Amino acid sequence: MKNLLSLAENKDVVFVNSVRELKNIKGLINKRLCIIKTDFKDIDKIKKFCKTHPNLEVWLASRDMSRHNILSANASGVRNVIEYPIKKEVLDDLLKDNTQKILGRSLEKDETKFSFLTGQKVMIVDDNPFNIELLQETLKSLNLNLTACQKPKEAAKIVDCEKFDLFLLDIMMPELSGFELAEKIQQTKLNSDTPIVFISALSDTENKIKSFDLGSYAYIEKPFNIKVVKSQICNLLKTNCERENHNKQQDSYWAMVTHDMKGPVQAELSALNFLLKTNKGNFNDTQVEVLNCMVSSAKYLQALIANVLHKHKCDNGNAAITKSKNSFKKLIGECCDELQYIASDKDIVIKTFYDSSICDFSFDYDEIKRVLHNILTNALKYSYRHREIIVTVKDDKKNVIVSVENYGIGIELENPDDVFDKYTTYGEKYKSINTGLGLYIAKQIVTAHGGAIHFASVVNDKTIVKFTLPAI
Repeated sequence: MKNLLSLAENKDVVFVNSVRELKNIKGLINKRLCIIKTDFKDIDKIKKFCKTHPNLEVWLASRDMSRHNILSANASGVRNVIEYPIKKEVLDDLLKDNTQKILGRSLEKDETKFSFLTGQKVMIVDDNPFNIELLQETLKSLNLNLTACQKPKEAAKIVDCEKFDLFLLDIMMPELSGFELAEKIQQTKLNSDTPIVFISALSDTENKIKSFDLGSYAYIEKPFNIKVVKSQICNLLKTNCERENHNKQQDSYWAMVTHDMKGPVQAELSALNFLLKTNKGNFNDTQVEVLNCMVSSAKYLQALIANVLHKHKCDNGNAAITKSKNSFKKLIGECCDELQYIASDKDIVIKTFYDSSICDFSFDYDEIKRVLHNILTNALKYSYRHREIIVTVKDDKKNVIVSVENYGIGIELENPDDVFDKYTTYGEKYKSINTGLGLYIAKQIVTAHGGAIHFASVVNDKTIVKFTLPAI
């Protein structure tokens, strides 16, 4: 320690072999850092010293770097615990100028800088309660919403129904390892994109590589430096928050552009329909066919614009349905008739079988029409030529059941209902244009009505989309 003192000459850093030596140090008020060698038996005196010198940053140097000691030091007001004897490289870093980030930035400034993180949800999973307490104490000042689990299987249940902003996972845990838990988290709908950080005593390269292969954002070794870990977590949450804000801004931009396209498309559609209705032999059969093709394309673009706008409303919680008593039989016939021209291009016939005694009930006419339109458009796109699309309507007295069957290329999926996820599209595979929003929006609308929708498909055979709506 004497060598350290000589190296620190004329610096604003003070080293002492014990807390008792501080009585002989003059000018402590002008120092910025005090490093005390300790065996942690004098932790109460150190705590008292920290309270009487709130503006002095206190570090401890010890041979005993147990988790319990680190936690005790942190609770006593100590900023950091480093290993003794202190390595020269560490000392060199300590003695750099006051603007160095490691020492020159106060806790208060950190808290101000990351104040926007308040309320963000972080889950800590570790079978050792001391590790959990240490991380909770480390992150306490950030006002995060912390959830701690000692049993990884309990954590696996929570992530299925609750959205988080970050996961801090130990690796070596009974029943379920951190790696296995990470895989389960990534399979959930709510947390599949949530950042994961592994905090482990395992320092071998193989485990580090495995963690990054699983998509980990960082790998922190135990025992860890409290200040460094805090900074890592803060910046990771900040980056993730900025990414989510960017995505929201991007979605808002496209919603605005799409909204502006509604007018011109509607004007084009009205003009084309006017030409067709007022045609008194001025156009030959070929010209009429071209106009009808343009009407069909304009209607497709109109439906695409409506889907994008509806998706934006769903994402922002603004999608609402307005139920009123309508004729469901009329809706079925109207929607099928509107798509017959597109069907004729592939020589496909849309057949309707209305085998339900329920014709009128309460539902949102425009939104359910959008559902059926999206389902039929997909069926037409992926059907074989010269085949039939069969629309069947039945009921079980309480619910109206609609089934749309087509024969075509089909889709092979481990979980067929994945097709209802946002942006799920097989356009590239089957060389077609598709946004992946049609079935996603259909599910949102059906669910909002209190109904359910399901998908079943066999490759190179039949595909069935079935949805139910409560009629009572």
